[in-house]
Parts: sequence; structure tokens; C-alpha cells
Amino acid sequence: MKKRFMLYVALLVSVLLLSGCSFFIFDDSDEIVTTDKTISQGDLTRVTSYLLEKVPNIRAEKAKLATGDKKVKLTLSIISSPDPNYTKNDPDYPYHAYYYWVYVSYMTKDRLEKYNTYLVQKDLAGIYRADSETDSFIKVA
Repeated sequence: MKKRFMLYVALLVSVLLLSGCSFFIFDDSDEIVTTDKTISQGDLTRVTSYLLEKVPNIRAEKAKLATGDKKVKLTLSIISSPDPNYTKNDPDYPYHAYYYWVYVSYMTKDRLEKYNTYLVQKDLAGIYRADSETDSFIKVA
């Protein structure tokens, strides 16, 4: 689980850095995207709206990081959708079979300030935050 999580993070950080730094223009408006091509625009909006509504700390963290003249871009990216065919022998099977994985990052012009990965249940009944330090999932809503 930890190796897969770190791979997702590494891929997303590199994509975000390349896309944000290649034009030398920093836009601090929020960005909501998906790297999973199976997710419709409707599901993208539904899942990310629910996450932002139930976890107000996401926007509060952006405001906290954007002190003074510092601009911070908040990006929400769905990196995977529920996969009921995920390996059933994996102890994290329920988290892959029934949850959307949403990567949330806070970037300034120069660097990635902070990131989190949230798991949003496909029927919008719960949210977990992935804790990479303890290799666990913490219920937040």
C-alpha cells in the first residue's frame, strides 16, 4: 500500500511541477482535475464538491498558507476511482474497491507546500485521510 501511495504522489508532483513551471506564469486559482480517464465530469464535480463541503479544513489550509503576498494554488485531483476488481487478498481492498482517491496539494510558485490524499466513499457516505507516516487511514467525515 505504501509503495503504491508513494508512486501516486511522485507521479502527481512531477506532473504538477512540469505543468506549473513550464510557462513561468503562476495562477493561484483552484484547480480540480482527474488523472483517471474513467471518471466523468459529473463524478469529478460530485466527489470534489462533497470533499470540500465535508472537510472545510482544505480551504482553511490554503488561506493559512497564503499569508502576506504569498499566492497558493489549491489542486484537487482524483487519482483513482473505485475498483471492485482490485485484488481481494490485499488488506487495503475496501479502500480501493469502494473509494475515490483524491490528491490535494497546495503549491506556491516555487514549491509544493503541503499535500494530502483523501479517500471519498463512492456513495458519499464517508471520507478518510491517508496517513503515510503511520501507513493508515484516518476517518475525517
